[in-house]
Amino acid sequence: MHIVLLFLASAGALLGVSQTTSGPPCRAWLQATPRGSLLEVTGNCSSLAASTGHYRYEMSLERLSAGGRSTSQQGGEFDLAAGQSVVLASTQVNIDGKSTYVGHLRVFDAHNVLLAQDSVRHTPGN
Repeated sequence: MHIVLLFLASAGALLGVSQTTSGPPCRAWLQATPRGSLLEVTGNCSSLAASTGHYRYEMSLERLSAGGRSTSQQGGEFDLAAGQSVVLASTQVNIDGKSTYVGHLRVFDAHNVLLAQDSVRHTPGN
């Protein structure tokens, strides 16, 4: 029994498997707020790390209607200090009562590893 456990621990170390798991360094979320005939979509990020990190974000908002679909995209790099929260991007679109809007927010590290994401959906009559 001890030999098997020692072998599994050694194999994990050779494969780069960590004994401890750490959570993501940040949390990303989208807010969709109707304001009269407009829908405001805001992408946010909060640090969960103990030190400053350098990240990249992509935010998209897609409009789906009987006439087809259109997409707007924003993105960029940002630094996030420990405990800090930032607004990454904000956009406003006209709500026509017939279209569905789907927003996506993704946050990546310097190696293009996805760290955090969120999505939001606004439907007619919502």
